[in-house]
Amino acid sequence: MATGTEQVVPDRVVAVTTRPGAELLRRKLFSDGHWGRMKERLMESGGDLEGKLRFGDTGNSIRVFTGRTEEIELDDIRTKDDSAAVAEFFMELIRGFTENEAIRLIVSIAGGRKTTSALLHSVMTLLGRAEDMITHILVDDPWMNQPDFLYPGCEGSFKDAQTGEVLNSADATLTIAEVPFVPLRYLFKKELDRSAGSYLELMTRLQKQSISVKEDLFVQVDTRRGVINVSGKEIALSPNEFLFYLFFAKHAKASKSPVEAYATIVDELTDLANEFKPENDFNHWSYKAGQKILGDEDPRKWASSIRKKIEIAGFDDVEVNLLVPKRARLIIDLPPEAIEVV
Repeated sequence: MATGTEQVVPDRVVAVTTRPGAELLRRKLFSDGHWGRMKERLMESGGDLEGKLRFGDTGNSIRVFTGRTEEIELDDIRTKDDSAAVAEFFMELIRGFTENEAIRLIVSIAGGRKTTSALLHSVMTLLGRAEDMITHILVDDPWMNQPDFLYPGCEGSFKDAQTGEVLNSADATLTIAEVPFVPLRYLFKKELDRSAGSYLELMTRLQKQSISVKEDLFVQVDTRRGVINVSGKEIALSPNEFLFYLFFAKHAKASKSPVEAYATIVDELTDLANEFKPENDFNHWSYKAGQKILGDEDPRKWASSIRKKIEIAGFDDVEVNLLVPKRARLIIDLPPEAIEVV
């Protein structure tokens, strides 16, 4: 029913809303039959819904925000306490899904209060994984101003408020836009694993820690000797590991975007090794590096080995995740001024 870069039919749907929102959902989707008719339209258009789109008029499918004491269901999100309660609600809900490796989470931040969408995005940056997705649904005019419009082809009487023209819902177009986010769980794994507590407390602690870490870390890459120095600690790397790290150090120094995949840099690694070969020193690291690189398999192994060496040197997980490219973010995550290539 919507267009986007990736066509996915979810196995299960969970709606999160206020108490009046839950009542409206139940009336519109189930009492009025719109959910069943939408699924029928999808199947008529060739969609295979076997075991898909599991959603019903139950508390497991429709979750209602509760107040901070969980004694009441929220009618709206207007106050600071309401926002804090929603943040904690999202933390508990999203954590439950992301701790299950068999689940891929696709979150929509469409609809509702802007604060609610912002909090959901924030919680996803804390708990979301590389394979998860945040989306927003874009609705073209004049359908965004039609309160009874649910999906293209839905039943109902619709009229353009400005022109008075009668509208056919089948003409509506919905577009799913992916909203990028940085999965911080790979940077703060220990903190997130240990903490089941307050969203605000966790966010404050991670903010302070990330700022402190980035201020303290400094990397010097010595292209003559083939070693790196991290905040005063010299770390010896193999020729290929050093070539790998040199590439990403130069990449970050130039303020370039993260690399899409290791396989895309294989040729660049070979060229980089040739660039640093001295004419009369055949023992130089560059003569031993960059030969017969096997796709993305070798760079992945080098990254893993470098991580271990930096850990052995005394750096914690947060620091290592900033210093070494990782699956979800292939870049050295330091500012250019914290990197020196000599």
